[in-house]
Amino acid sequence: MKYLSLFVLATGMSLSTQAKIWRLNNNAGVVADFTTFQAAALSSTVSPGDTLYLEPSNTTYWTNSFTLAKKLIVVGAGYLLDPANTSFPGNPGLQTSTIEAKIGGLQLGPDASGSKFIGVQFDGTFYLSNTSNITAERVYFPNTYVGFYAGTSTNIVFRKCYFYSTNINQQANTSGSNVLIENNIFNSSNINLPAITGSNNIVRNNSFSNTNSLTLVKSFFINNIVGANAQSILTDCTIKNNIFQIAQTLPATATNNILSVAMADVYEATGSFDGKYKLKATSPAKGKGLTIGSVVNPDCGAFGATDPYVLSGIPNIPTIYTFTAPTSIPSGTPTMNVTFSTRNNN
Repeated sequence: MKYLSLFVLATGMSLSTQAKIWRLNNNAGVVADFTTFQAAALSSTVSPGDTLYLEPSNTTYWTNSFTLAKKLIVVGAGYLLDPANTSFPGNPGLQTSTIEAKIGGLQLGPDASGSKFIGVQFDGTFYLSNTSNITAERVYFPNTYVGFYAGTSTNIVFRKCYFYSTNINQQANTSGSNVLIENNIFNSSNINLPAITGSNNIVRNNSFSNTNSLTLVKSFFINNIVGANAQSILTDCTIKNNIFQIAQTLPATATNNILSVAMADVYEATGSFDGKYKLKATSPAKGKGLTIGSVVNPDCGAFGATDPYVLSGIPNIPTIYTFTAPTSIPSGTPTMNVTFSTRNNN
């Protein structure tokens, strides 16, 4: 039972008072409700609004790139959990498991509207097709195609996610509106949304590093750190209180932006794969953001403002971060002493 999801055991709660929680685990020897994401999503016993807990596994929960046609809440254990990983160093002491829960390619159709993904990793695609009210929060997108794939999608949220070698794209002949992209880290990634519509698109408090350039229209572009080596195309945007690596060409309406900033002066640049984007104590991004709510002059970047980035995308539910148990017990022993520690991640 080593792979039994300890972060699930710690919750004792539901994300909805009416919805049901289902366990997904594809590790050998573990009994769970489902072993594949597709089987759970297509099951008649799983109702719209139910929650799927994806338990840590070295094997991706493959989907065969099917189109999700049901509102689901999908929760994983977070990502970048293994501090011993030299290529993508994780953060220690956040989960007792150092393994992520990974989902294969997925397309979200109209009937998936209202779905939310928390603390998972996507391997493959994350397509939006005529859907609405979709939230990806604390999600890891490494080498993934993310974007508006077909039709019109509205009320799309990317919050506190990590994009690595992954762009948010917009296919030709698609449209989107009410897009919120805030407190994310974009590492060797960018945003390419040349034709979104509406008046409530917000790109705020993101950290961009090793980015080519951004293409964005009709958006509030505020409190971002833009580590891009080429001119970004920001058309018909409100541009305020951003930090730019280059001498970005800005319209006369842009205010309080700082240009030609060396990124070496901005970030700590050491530690975990996401922690290295914390600001130096002397960072020029400190206190330079536009006031948001009750936060006056917040820091620019992913770790600033009212709802900052969370290391490793740990979901906002209790987790077990240490666990010890005997490796074996004598036959017939009626009890076993187990010690574990939990943390509230709200």
